[in-house]
Amino acid sequence: MKAHLLTFLLSLAIILTTWSLRGASYFRTTAHGRYYFTTTLLISTMLALITLWRLIRRPWSRTADGVHRHGDLAAENRQAYRIHYETPPTPVFVQKIGDPQSAPVFTCPVLDVSEDGICLASSGVYGKGQSVLGEIIFDSGRSAPINGVVVRETTDVTVLKLHCALSPSLLMAEQRDYIALQKIKGLDRRSVRC
Repeated sequence: MKAHLLTFLLSLAIILTTWSLRGASYFRTTAHGRYYFTTTLLISTMLALITLWRLIRRPWSRTADGVHRHGDLAAENRQAYRIHYETPPTPVFVQKIGDPQSAPVFTCPVLDVSEDGICLASSGVYGKGQSVLGEIIFDSGRSAPINGVVVRETTDVTVLKLHCALSPSLLMAEQRDYIALQKIKGLDRRSVRC
């Protein structure tokens, strides 16, 4: 909203400056000069109208009860994008104690992943506020270390907030692979039906 207000004020300043200069020297300039005056006025006016429309429209994007028109407000206000794994194969969380080569202490499927958190398909293993160390292994073979704390636990889900963010490039690569796999599965299902 601040950017729209700043843009509106700057475009108004340009309009007023151009208009005052136009009145003083518009007919004394060449045809090119008049063209530039007119173009500057036209572009600044259009920009001012567009930003004014955005400023007026912005407060009305929510209804009276606070529900956003375009979907879930909580999902839209998230700071990090999530990959939801609705169908297998899902990534696997592996908790290990001590040496990285040691046998896993606990493994479970991952329901969703973001840069700053993961959601595990398990409950009753960790308590709220407990620190968790481990590794997430994706179906593609890529992996990333996990160091986080339990922030929420329900009857079937445990949510971890990570201390160290996962790499956005890793998540984008996994999302591309997951989408490609879903497309292949969709094509396989269609070919079986025919």
